[in-house]
Amino acid sequence: MAFNPYAKYNVADPYGTSPSQRLSTALTGLSMQEKGVRRQGERGRFDLTKAYKKQTPQIEANFARRGLQDSGMRNLALAEAGALYDRQRSERQSQLNEALFNLAAQRMGLYGQYAGSRFEDALGATSSRAETAARIREALS
Repeated sequence: MAFNPYAKYNVADPYGTSPSQRLSTALTGLSMQEKGVRRQGERGRFDLTKAYKKQTPQIEANFARRGLQDSGMRNLALAEAGALYDRQRSERQSQLNEALFNLAAQRMGLYGQYAGSRFEDALGATSSRAETAARIREALS
């Protein structure tokens, strides 16, 4: 088996001809996905906070209209609205964390593939040299 230094190059793809270029392209895509996930998470948090800020005065107004502004029912309604807001906020945060974890795992996988291809190249070069040395020794004896 002869050493082929171009075995890992993808000549059919003009944008990813070497392993390092393919790694760079994939990491760029993951970086863009991460920015999109973070942006979407911030937008969701903003919308959720804005909705809660609109909901609180409405609860206050509804109980004031009925003359129950100092009642325990008002406090219960505000507590339930706050609990719902907190639950939704924590769910969205856990979804964001999960998405970021998945992107980090993909990034680690890409680095692993790149390191594996570099190791295979080095191993292939070493085995090729060993085969050549064995042939030379055989020819000299």
